[in-house]
Amino acid sequence: MKRKGFYVLATAAMLALAAGCGNNPGEGTPENQVTEAVSPMETPEATVTLEPTATPAPTATPVPANYMEANGIEVLGAGWHSYTGYISRELDEAGNRILDLGEYECSFEVEEEDNGDGTKTIEATLNVIPYVYEDGVWVYAVMGGFVDLQSGKAFTPMAAEMEQSTALKQGEKNYELRMAYSIQKASSTYPYHTQRYTLICPSDYEDAGFYLTGFDMTDEPYTERLGLWKILNFIRHGDSELLVFGVNEALATEPEKRPVDGAELAVENYFEANGLSTMGEGEYTWQGIEELRRLNTETGEVETVSVEEKEMKGSFAVEEASLGDGTKQIKGTFTYMVEMLSAEEAKTPLIKSGIVDKKTGLVYPPQTYNVAERYVVEKDGEEFFISVGAEISEEDMGDGKIRTSLSFVLICPEDYGDAVFFQTGKYETAEDSTHDEAEENMRDKIRVYSLNDFDHGETDLLFFR
Repeated sequence: MKRKGFYVLATAAMLALAAGCGNNPGEGTPENQVTEAVSPMETPEATVTLEPTATPAPTATPVPANYMEANGIEVLGAGWHSYTGYISRELDEAGNRILDLGEYECSFEVEEEDNGDGTKTIEATLNVIPYVYEDGVWVYAVMGGFVDLQSGKAFTPMAAEMEQSTALKQGEKNYELRMAYSIQKASSTYPYHTQRYTLICPSDYEDAGFYLTGFDMTDEPYTERLGLWKILNFIRHGDSELLVFGVNEALATEPEKRPVDGAELAVENYFEANGLSTMGEGEYTWQGIEELRRLNTETGEVETVSVEEKEMKGSFAVEEASLGDGTKQIKGTFTYMVEMLSAEEAKTPLIKSGIVDKKTGLVYPPQTYNVAERYVVEKDGEEFFISVGAEISEEDMGDGKIRTSLSFVLICPEDYGDAVFFQTGKYETAEDSTHDEAEENMRDKIRVYSLNDFDHGETDLLFFR
């Protein structure tokens, strides 16, 4: 029997740390005392005494159900969550990382299968989207592992891709666990830093959990926990938040469907309606924009000297390959020349390019270089995922010529055939570029846009496939 909890939520939910505490014991109430009621002129017939009021029994303080409850740690289920972790892009004079805090987005996914021999296999996946600075620089500092929700004991195998057996004592019970993990790094073809865990445990073991946190980018906090049991509160993570996910909580999570990206901007039969056609591989001449840039040696900033519309040359090449899992990879590469006039001056084309769907006119941009962005696409009533990444490389050709190659990488279902590559002139100067990139890299901005949403002026808008 297989239970599945593979759910990706549309929006990231904020982590709430709810500390539990018991009621204070009740205090005793003194007995009521009643004196005789006597008339001053008469002899009393009897003395009346009221029954004493019983003292309330003290209220017992609830005993925490497990380590997580005792420490005020919320156990999360499947889906997307946010947490604060370390980010860094600079070193100090001594070569140490200058640390800051930034908000990460992460998700937890899990599957469980009964092996029929008294054991079950749990497959857990932790995904983290790298933190992207406004200028496109990205970073992540992530560590995670298995944690027993009852005792708070955490464990990570000694090395990736290696199964390690260990024993877990939980009260009077002893469980034998076998565990392995692997890591997949973010790239132009993959959008996350992913840690995958495989746990084989007794079928009656119900306290499996996994944790995720950040670290200070030194080796010690990461390596000192490997291959050993370590109580969760003793794992060094500094000011990074620590999230705990429960397997049972994840399996019980109700699925939420992620909406189609850019659906409200889609146009029916966009290419046909606008009379657009595509070109093939090879060299081409086009009307573009060239910018003369100069490095200001006093401020260190690159400044625009002039911008000129002119006829320019470029080339396009495409590669396509099946990935053997029902998906394919398509890589389209634009190549152009940058001319270095001196160490401080250069002439460079101003180009806007990427991947567009010819049926809807929707553009799916990458978030930044070397980290793919994942999108939900709808076609003919069916929804599927694609990922879009970008790479850039330069080659010194001599005589001040630098050959620049800008590639866009698409991972999509094998039967998806509506993606084309586009290129046009970008009306932007060096002074505008930082602001523009900052806008495009804000995670709360709708990243999918229509070809109708930008003005390419008198430059050519070219499509290739």
